[in-house]
Amino acid sequence: MKKILLLSIVLMAAWACQKSDANRDYGFAKVYIPQAGVTGLDNSYPIPLGPFYQNRDYACRYDPSSGMLQIVVGVIRSGYFSTQEAYSVSLGPCKSETDRKLAEYALKEVPATELKQDLCSIPARIEVGRGQSGETCYVGVDMKALALQKASLVSDSQYKLLVLGLEITNLNGPANYELSDKNTNVVIVLDLNSPHWDTVPADKPESDIRKLFPLIQ
Repeated sequence: MKKILLLSIVLMAAWACQKSDANRDYGFAKVYIPQAGVTGLDNSYPIPLGPFYQNRDYACRYDPSSGMLQIVVGVIRSGYFSTQEAYSVSLGPCKSETDRKLAEYALKEVPATELKQDLCSIPARIEVGRGQSGETCYVGVDMKALALQKASLVSDSQYKLLVLGLEITNLNGPANYELSDKNTNVVIVLDLNSPHWDTVPADKPESDIRKLFPLIQ
């Protein structure tokens, strides 16, 4: 009987240790942009993203009343931490990534041009609250203002891809939180030619931004 009792105590202690181990902090607190990895190839972020992610919920949504296309961008922190501290990062344009992507398209002879910053609204900071690992925000593109320039965006009977590089900097948070070595910048590639704009609700045809961009021959 004593042997059985002793074995039970040992098993309970081992279980308690395993449970405690499972709740321990692990990994490194690296902060990065999850949208930089959506293609699995590079840091390109195609907009619209495609038929499998339901653009208006996952990647972007269009408000026909304001003419603003809202593109989801965010940050997330890697690792597991029992206490998740608040942190924030600055978000802003990344000219070097815009230029790099445009040079890549030029080599491939793909028509592309910079998405001008004066047509965009970019939040200055992304704030992540205590108890959260990440947060999202919206980068706005004024599609009605862009449509006024559509004649200059056409090349070879199609619209040029519109490219905007973004980056996160100035991490403010606990000392053990740091920016990741990769995926701290992302390149939005806005494709006005994409067939995937047709994910708008059937009862809200005015939400189809293609109506603003009839192709000019």
